[in-house]
Amino acid sequence: MSCCTKLLGKIQAKQIEVDDLGKAKQFRLFSIARPHMRSFHSSWFCFFVAFTSWFGIQPLLPTIRKELELSKTDLANSGIASVAATIAVRVIIGPICDKFGPRKTMCCLLITGAIPMALAGLIKTGTGLIVLRLFVGILGGTFVPCQFWTSAMYNSKIVGTANAIAGGWGNLGGGFTFILMPGLFQLMKVIGADEFLAWKLAVVVPSVICALTGT
Repeated sequence: MSCCTKLLGKIQAKQIEVDDLGKAKQFRLFSIARPHMRSFHSSWFCFFVAFTSWFGIQPLLPTIRKELELSKTDLANSGIASVAATIAVRVIIGPICDKFGPRKTMCCLLITGAIPMALAGLIKTGTGLIVLRLFVGILGGTFVPCQFWTSAMYNSKIVGTANAIAGGWGNLGGGFTFILMPGLFQLMKVIGADEFLAWKLAVVVPSVICALTGT
């Protein structure tokens, strides 16, 4: 434990060179030094959490379809709504980042997107699923503040690396959710919930994580 503490201390002690604008000219992946590396880790983690929640319904669709007796068209339209919402949000979020900054914008997106995700268990029809995924699609807009945040912190000589890693790690949330959500679904069944109640309880977990991260 003491060795780890000393190692982290040495990493933190290293000063990151900055240019005349205060942007970092170096990238130290294992550092959490303010403000550059702290911002980097905040940006990719928020993006990761958002994508985990945004795609969180996808692994549960077979059970949702079974309960609500949905057609393939209903499922397809819900997917279209989710992507359409993200496209619209990303266009709007750019100017908002310019005005309020990426940190506050990211927080607002996480908390706003967590609300419909938490209420997913209330849907009763195919239309309800479409509307739900439309609003959950807000979380896809977190890509913009993620990239804005790192772009604002790093010099042109290193910003490509920072953006690529932040964006790549954030996108992993879309894959991680296919491990997390089935696991949560099975866990809820183990503790006594039937399959229809289990998915409703499972979707609350990523929404709570989103809200806490945003807060």
